[in-house]
Amino acid sequence: MRKVKIVISVLLIAVFVALNGSCLVARELNADSVFRIKMKNSDELYPAWSADGTRLVFQSNRYGNNDIFLYDFLKDTVLRLTNGKADEQHPVFMPESNSVAFDSRIGNKVYLFKIDTVTGRKDVLFTRKLFCEAPSFSPSGRLVVFKGYDRNSETWQIFSYDFVYDNLNRLTHYTGKKVSAPVFSPNGKVILFGLQDKEPPYKRSMEEINWYGERVCHLDSVQGSSYCWSDAGFRIIYSDKQPDSVFRLLSVRSDGTSTYILLDDRFPKFSPALSPDGSKLAVAVKFENDFDIVIIKVTDE
Repeated sequence: MRKVKIVISVLLIAVFVALNGSCLVARELNADSVFRIKMKNSDELYPAWSADGTRLVFQSNRYGNNDIFLYDFLKDTVLRLTNGKADEQHPVFMPESNSVAFDSRIGNKVYLFKIDTVTGRKDVLFTRKLFCEAPSFSPSGRLVVFKGYDRNSETWQIFSYDFVYDNLNRLTHYTGKKVSAPVFSPNGKVILFGLQDKEPPYKRSMEEINWYGERVCHLDSVQGSSYCWSDAGFRIIYSDKQPDSVFRLLSVRSDGTSTYILLDDRFPKFSPALSPDGSKLAVAVKFENDFDIVIIKVTDE
């Protein structure tokens, strides 16, 4: 078994960790020695990588409401993609496209949109009278899964939309639980999302289903508040908070076994995102009053 460790470097945290299996010694983040995407007096959240790993989209409330921004690693530049009165959140690159999908909210109305990062053209993602948020795409781009509001049951559920057949499907039917943002696995066969009981003590768990809505695995002991897949799809990276105000970033096998602690410190962590090649991890970290995007370099020893 390979040894695994975290080393604090000048600009990056070098994490020697096999996300598909190894032991780990947890370490703390150092606010003064990590690469941070930060804008003054604002929260930067929900990072998502481009397919080639050279760009990162995220949301920020730098100008009041949330807008979508794009960071280019090669140019070291930040581009503001959206500019309006709506709260625009949960950005994600669309497969084989220059476009970024996101949800746009005004009041209690929220719909999915896309914007071309080259031309700046903004359009609806699909046409349905359904409140929806937090999109995630299959690798081919044919399917998108998201949280949608079912008016009949007055609950948020997981839905999918097929762009080829213009087909909308409701995948879940929960009554006593809240669902959180769904995420397609790298092979497009499994959809991961969080659950939380609506009644005290508000227990969290995670669920994996296929694109028909059939359960693949229920992770009862995994209480992640935000999460992503490893590049190979065998493991899940997620964040949680301990009762003593310790915030952790963990890795667990997709069947809920073999949990490793990646980071274990006092800094709140949210919305991890692993680059497509598995070499870098982006995560929102709250060092002082605001969340910044931190880039963690992932290497194998």
